[in-house]
Amino acid sequence: MLYLRLSKCLKSPLFPFHLLRIGSFLFFCLQLSAQNRFEYTYPQMGTMFRVVVYASDSLSAKNATQKAFVRLDELNMSLSDYREDSEVNTICRTAGSGQYIRVSADLWNILQESLKAARLSAGNFDVTIGPLTQLWRRMKRQKQLPTPTQISEAKAKIGIENIVFYKNNQSIMLETKGMRLDFGGIGKGFAEDEMMKILKLNGIKSAMIEAGGNIVVSNSPTESLKGWEIIINKEKYFLKNCGISTSGDAYQFVEIDGKKYAHILDPKTGIGHTEPHQVSIIAKDGTVSDWLSTALYLMPADSGKKLAKKLKAKAII
Repeated sequence: MLYLRLSKCLKSPLFPFHLLRIGSFLFFCLQLSAQNRFEYTYPQMGTMFRVVVYASDSLSAKNATQKAFVRLDELNMSLSDYREDSEVNTICRTAGSGQYIRVSADLWNILQESLKAARLSAGNFDVTIGPLTQLWRRMKRQKQLPTPTQISEAKAKIGIENIVFYKNNQSIMLETKGMRLDFGGIGKGFAEDEMMKILKLNGIKSAMIEAGGNIVVSNSPTESLKGWEIIINKEKYFLKNCGISTSGDAYQFVEIDGKKYAHILDPKTGIGHTEPHQVSIIAKDGTVSDWLSTALYLMPADSGKKLAKKLKAKAII
């Protein structure tokens, strides 16, 4: 329509030809604003984070993504149970002391989400599983199974109810000596959500962040697509503004005496499943999809599907 109107105007001797220059400039600006695909990777949290963004130019894409990676580094310093100097390990060293320790907004927020997850999943998801995680890491290095006594001792230090929250000054107390927090089943999804916020604040409207079986996507990369193409169990989905997570034992497991144990530990039994299976979740964001896939991996299928429905998430079991 614009082209037809311009053609008619050109026939008139009174046509203001300076408008052609303005039109050319506007066309040039539209060309500059065309969205191009850029991809970046960054190792953190024991895996590789891959970020795909659509932006008008490489400088905008790089600047926004670098800020997202800075945010990821901040979260790792707070949540990592591998770094002795992390905030969470500093807190864990006070367990059983009776002290309330003021925590960062990041640690407070992820603990609040973890508390909800533990209650909704009837304890199948529990970030206080750290003592068991540490035990199995040690046994993996020694290539032997933990004894029933070792498992019982580790389980005695587990329980989300042993985290006491004091909202007035954003403090927590770990009541049981030897408690350790492990955000392995929620941390990556939480980090991806925070990174996506940074990308949006820096003008990136369409992005995908992928890390270790967790994906978070924002708007569709093009208007012609319904969303980002994601393949789950050989089935194609077009998704936008959501989180997608898969928990399973196809690639991550502990093998001792020729038997494979899933890396996802059951806080109730203290042992990982030995029968291979996986669960995928599509939820409102990466935080929920991450912990929900972990919980449903451990839960009976019927109970898991009911929980997913309650949270308006899609479970692929």
